[in-house]
Amino acid sequence: MKFSLGSIMTALTLTILQSQFLDHPFRSFVIGLLLVPLIYLAITEYLRKKSRIPSFNGPPGLPVIGNIADIKYNAAETYRQWAKTYGDVYQIQLGNIPVIVVNSAASARVIFGQFSQALSSRPTFYTFHKVSGYVSLRNGYLG
Repeated sequence: MKFSLGSIMTALTLTILQSQFLDHPFRSFVIGLLLVPLIYLAITEYLRKKSRIPSFNGPPGLPVIGNIADIKYNAAETYRQWAKTYGDVYQIQLGNIPVIVVNSAASARVIFGQFSQALSSRPTFYTFHKVSGYVSLRNGYLG
């Protein structure tokens, strides 16, 4: 039976970690307490960068919160300043969620006028459709 170097290293690492945890539980707890937030930050930052739409530029945000701190006070002025740097249409991050900002009437007419069919759908809201007994004539049933 052949073992790869990676599987041997993984088994050895797990054995060492297990013996360290059993021999030094408090130290292991403290190290885990420090590592968990770092791992969380690394994962959320990766997801935040991955969720950005590649064709739009925009201001970089802080880890985890994105650009929320930048628009906390006087968001309109901040958007105007960003429009000077990134153009009339740019992207910001609100947490891990990318948001496209359309900052001029001309850009809004182009985007929402030419692509109106793609942007005209409405989401299904659970509280309206499922809880309130919404009557759907289009689908022929009582909610």
